[in-house]
Amino acid sequence: MTQINHSIVVKKQCAYKDSTGTRCKNTCTLTHPYCEKHTESELGFKVAQSTVPFAGLGLFTLKKIKKGSVALLYEGEKLTVEQYNKRYDKEGHGEYGMTLGKKHVIDARKTSSGLGRFVCDFTGSDKKANVEYLDNEGVIEIVAKKKIKPGEELLVDYGDEMRTAMGFQPEKKKKDKKKKSDKSEKKDKKKKKK
Repeated sequence: MTQINHSIVVKKQCAYKDSTGTRCKNTCTLTHPYCEKHTESELGFKVAQSTVPFAGLGLFTLKKIKKGSVALLYEGEKLTVEQYNKRYDKEGHGEYGMTLGKKHVIDARKTSSGLGRFVCDFTGSDKKANVEYLDNEGVIEIVAKKKIKPGEELLVDYGDEMRTAMGFQPEKKKKDKKKKSDKSEKKDKKKKKK
């Protein structure tokens, strides 16, 4: 099986401008629109190795985030479900797709924007999800489920279906209805004997 490269290699100049209007000269590849330094100073987030085993990069807050507040947005290309499915037809899923209503998907894989793509699933860690994705009239918000302290990693619950599609959770077996009916028949026979 061929390994698929899901990395974003887009390079852009940092968008930060100082008080004189001079633009930062640093180049960024992961933390658009700012370089790492300005992502931290201007947005209050840091992209670093996740605390979740085998997860790759994660997103850490450098500021307090209140329960119920929007930590950040999930940004990327807005595609129709049909366009998104066609794009990932051979792979079975896109790892950075977020459903937006019934007709659209936000795909953060092939874009240079969006720190939200670095929020990892909590599975495999000793922690619980501290944020959730909410569709707010066409915008995907990443909302704090509890108070989050500076230095904490933002973690979400991808859900069983996505974890299975991504290959880090085995597919749950459907219960066999025949076995259930066999058990019911055995119980009925026992009742009749009494």
